[in-house]
Amino acid sequence: MQPFPQPIVQDLVLVGGGHSHAIALKQWGMQPLAGVRVTLISDVSHTPYSGMLPAYVAGLYDYDDCHIDQPYKSEEEYRSSTAS
Repeated sequence: MQPFPQPIVQDLVLVGGGHSHAIALKQWGMQPLAGVRVTLISDVSHTPYSGMLPAYVAGLYDYDDCHIDQPYKSEEEYRSSTAS
């Protein structure tokens, strides 16, 4: 992630790591807004994609196929990766 040349002026906090937030984070990664910091708060590191749950239960997909990986990053790691 590239640091922004201007200070952080707004925080966007996403609570829960569902697939809607995964899509928002992907779009954010491709086109971030200057001066806005995004924080994802989730109690799990892998969240299920609900649309694939029936096929998972039926044995058509394995765990990794239908779960979104949310890599953990400590606050210290986050701050150092976004510091300018």
